[in-house]
Amino acid sequence: MPSINSILFLPLFLLLFSFDGDKKELREYDEKKELTWDDYKARPNKASSFKALTVTRTSFSANSDGKLLQLTVQNYFEPQSSWTKTDKNQELLDHERLHFHISELFARKLRKQILQTKFKSKAQKVMDEISKMYEVNIRELTKFQRLYDRETDHSIAVKEQKNWEAKIRSELADLHEFSNPVLEISLK
Repeated sequence: MPSINSILFLPLFLLLFSFDGDKKELREYDEKKELTWDDYKARPNKASSFKALTVTRTSFSANSDGKLLQLTVQNYFEPQSSWTKTDKNQELLDHERLHFHISELFARKLRKQILQTKFKSKAQKVMDEISKMYEVNIRELTKFQRLYDRETDHSIAVKEQKNWEAKIRSELADLHEFSNPVLEISLK
């Protein structure tokens, strides 16, 4: 499988989606541990009009013995690719954090979809079906992230930012049962 499925550039963040790429220097999603400006290690892009860039990666990997498919859908933050021009703006940090939470929300949606699908074929066909789900999920995530940036004006619209934070936290809570990145699917 390819190491990177697609690369999408978005206004304040970059999403790298991979099928099981290099995981060094990545931080797994942990809803109990929020990002801080110290997590942003990359050199800022001085030519960019943006004040920060958050890079996340959704990794997708699988193993099978022919009877059981073990699938991992993991959401990561990439410190070495994420940057900020300021470490004093709490509103901007809250905005950037939510990009990571939104990526986790879509990882949970994908896990839920996979677990609720009744697969009736061999491992390769199941992987093909899951790959299609993954690609659709990525497209939906990209649209959602753009909508978030547009509606919050990249953290400037404070009321909208707070509304988005409440919405995403609620949706994450609703999908808490899908927070485990490791899935097991019986192959019949």
